[in-house]
Amino acid sequence: MPEREDFEELYHDAPVGYLTTRVDDRITRVNRRLLEWTGYDEADVLGRRFVDLLDPATRVFYETRHVPVLHREGETREVVLGIRCKDGRVMPILINSVLVLGPDDKPRLVRSAIFDATERSQYERDLVAERRLAESAAARVQVLQNASVEFAEAATETELAEVLTRIVGDALGASASCVATVDAAGELEVIAGVNPLAGLYAQDDPRPGPDSLLTGEPIVLAGHDEVEEQYPTIAEAMRTARLEGLAAFPLLRDHAPFGVVAVFFDRRRELEPAAIALVEAICLQAAQALARVRLQEELAHLALHDQLTGLANRALLREHIEAALAASARSSQPVAMMFLDLDRFKPINDRLGHPTGDEVLREVAERLRAVVRDSDVIGRFGGDEFIVLCPETDDAEAALISERLREEIGRPMEWLPDGFAVSASVGVVVHRASEHPATTDELLEIADAEMYRAKNGGRDRVSIAGRSQSRP
Repeated sequence: MPEREDFEELYHDAPVGYLTTRVDDRITRVNRRLLEWTGYDEADVLGRRFVDLLDPATRVFYETRHVPVLHREGETREVVLGIRCKDGRVMPILINSVLVLGPDDKPRLVRSAIFDATERSQYERDLVAERRLAESAAARVQVLQNASVEFAEAATETELAEVLTRIVGDALGASASCVATVDAAGELEVIAGVNPLAGLYAQDDPRPGPDSLLTGEPIVLAGHDEVEEQYPTIAEAMRTARLEGLAAFPLLRDHAPFGVVAVFFDRRRELEPAAIALVEAICLQAAQALARVRLQEELAHLALHDQLTGLANRALLREHIEAALAASARSSQPVAMMFLDLDRFKPINDRLGHPTGDEVLREVAERLRAVVRDSDVIGRFGGDEFIVLCPETDDAEAALISERLREEIGRPMEWLPDGFAVSASVGVVVHRASEHPATTDELLEIADAEMYRAKNGGRDRVSIAGRSQSRP
């Protein structure tokens, strides 16, 4: 199935290594990414104990600390280990493991996500070397350790950006700081912290942030004289905001910049090389953590959305319906549901092929998006069935919306061959919390029955529970 193939492709080509072991530590499954990193063939690792792949320096820690904690707590996070590659080199890794129980509540297997920590380890080694040269290095190492812990606890991109903003601002003693990432339009958008210069310059004015993003290098301007020389309009904005110096640090993933950390100072501020290196290391940790967060968000999105159309899937639809019913009970406002089934879709799928059928389903999804309101929810219930959920919608509004949906789907798809057309039979139910409680299944059952009533009445029409059918 396409969805299964998508998940399998995501599993193997994810930017992290995946590993499954039995409770005896023997490997039963491994993804291509981990094999690419280590140089092993699948046959080299299947059936082997994972501990046997670790370097001696971390093997004891794995057996005496990692495994006991995993069996006691059920999971471990961000554990630093070293794995021996096929060519003999040792690759630093971060491993997150989850203990999976069987039906008898006994441990059955262990699933692990493995992150390449080579660059992070290099930065940490560099910082340790700096520590021997200056007394302040101990504090810098502590900052990195605290950052690692806080980054590991961040569950969303926004949370991670807020942590990064605070840590970098505190480390440098900045008056203000912010994190901006590249949006869909290719512009930098502040997602955490405050940009004190916002509104004081034109969007197309030369600025340190975009330049740092372009070069992938930090830009440090200690005072007005340096800012004035390179960015005159920004210098004027800083005088207005009563700021003296600024710095911009790129966020890099696989050596490609995707965002910027900006800090501002109300006095002249020379940043020594050690401080710049510290912020770069923090940014590197943040980028690694962001890769984990985005992967988790992507997996969560895949679990709740239809892969073909991008609409909510059945599981997410049920969550939205239950939430809408609860909101309706609190507010006494009605909620409407439309159950749509495409007419004459099977001949298209059978005679023109599944790729054409898939394109029709995607086109229908886009047309539904164009018609519904921002507060409405659209989902693919399965096959050629769609659900539209409309909170705070009464009978009259539901009738208008359902007719618009029917008309929009029924518009000709010019790219279909002659003799092929699509329409929709729409079943509608409007629930009023003041009348009686209702469940998700009850609403779905009523809307489904009305959809079949519309289909049996001649197709391409709307049937609303408690009303006569409306004809096209």
